[in-house]
Order: sequence, then C-alpha cells, then structure tokens
Amino acid sequence: MAKADNIFNIRGRLGDFIFCQRNGKTYVKRYSGGFTKAATQNHPNIKVGQERFAQVSKYVKSLKQQLQPYLWRQKDGTFHNQLMANFLQMAKSEPEKNFNELVQDLDSYSSLTNKSLNKNSKIDPSALVYGAKSNKLNLGTIPQELAVKYKGMFLEVATGWYNVTDGEISLTKPNIQYIKLDGQTKNEDFVVDFAPADGSNMLLPFVGLTVVYTDDKASESPHPVHTVMACFAEKRTE
Repeated sequence: MAKADNIFNIRGRLGDFIFCQRNGKTYVKRYSGGFTKAATQNHPNIKVGQERFAQVSKYVKSLKQQLQPYLWRQKDGTFHNQLMANFLQMAKSEPEKNFNELVQDLDSYSSLTNKSLNKNSKIDPSALVYGAKSNKLNLGTIPQELAVKYKGMFLEVATGWYNVTDGEISLTKPNIQYIKLDGQTKNEDFVVDFAPADGSNMLLPFVGLTVVYTDDKASESPHPVHTVMACFAEKRTE
C-alpha cells in the first residue's frame, strides 16, 4: 500500500485506486475487485440462505396462529423474533436438509424439547415429562416453585398435540386444567392428565403453562411475559 503525502483527505475508491485514512495519514492501494451487489445476491450460498429464511418465516407465521389458544396472553413484542431465532437455529443444525422436510421429521425437534418458545418467560419447563403409557404429564416441582411467589393463584396447564401432515402444521385444541398454587407437598412431583392421544407416534406432546389469578380461561396473568410459557415436552415410553 502506498502513502500519499498531500493536503487532500480522500477516502474511498477513485478509479482503480482505494484511498483510506490511518493515524491522520492518507494511504492508497490499487482496487483488486470484489463482489458487486448483483454478484453477491446471485451467489449460491446467498440464494440458499434466502430460501431457508423464507421457509422459516412462512412456518413461524403459521405456528403463531396455531399457538394462539396456548399463548393468547403472551404480550412480548420480540416473540416473533424469538421464534425465528429458534427455528433458524434448527435449520442451521442440519444444513443438508430442506427446512420444509426438516419440520416433518419429528426427531428434528429434539433441540427444542423442554425449551420455552418464548424465552423471556420465567417458568422453567426443563422438568416436564410426558408418559406415553400412562398419558400423564409430570410437572416435577414447578407448582411448588411458583407457589413461592404466586401462592393462592392458579397454574393453568394446557396440553395438546403437535403434528405435521403434508407440510401443514397443526396443534390440537388445548385440554385445560388448573392447579391451585398453595404450596403443595415439597419435593414431590406433581402429575396431571394429558390431552387424549389418537395412538399415533407421529405426534409431539405440547404444553402451555400460565400463572393466572383465577381458575378461569378468561383470567388474566400477573405478568404478560414472565408467567406465560409454551414448549414441546419430553416424551417417554416408560
């Protein structure tokens, strides 16, 4: 790179030369070419990334509609971006697969199991376990933990089934139950019935948990972000 000792403060490209400033001095080097905007946009890797983003975006839009009965109290303005981040990461984990094919393979959801889709929720779903043989949901000690701060309120437990058929995703209507947060026996797992299953293995158990004031579907939550959670639950054959 050449040094230009002059009174002009030139920066950027000028003809076949690139000018830049370092420590108050001007340097110049010959322009060696590079990606033009058209070349960048037409690069195969860029095309693949754009196509994957479009597929994930379409999926997330559909999923948000399906989540409405489980997460209608969710008021986090960043929720859409959180979903996009989750499923873009899922797509990135298996780059050799088309995303539309990926979401139809239920094994691909393993990275999302017991992980809150709305990451700003304070309800930790890591202990959730669905028992396929008993059709029960083990909540672990979640009710006891929530009772410390929300004693006297209720935990709304929404259970249902996630499925993908011919590329179309669906969530069954949630089965709703309520647990009063009254400091149940400590260190004992709390088990509830799960929504009826149709016997198919091509379904994923889905759970929504929300702290509410009363045992009523219309009840509000004390916090529209921290006390609302939904996730795919771990499935065990027992």
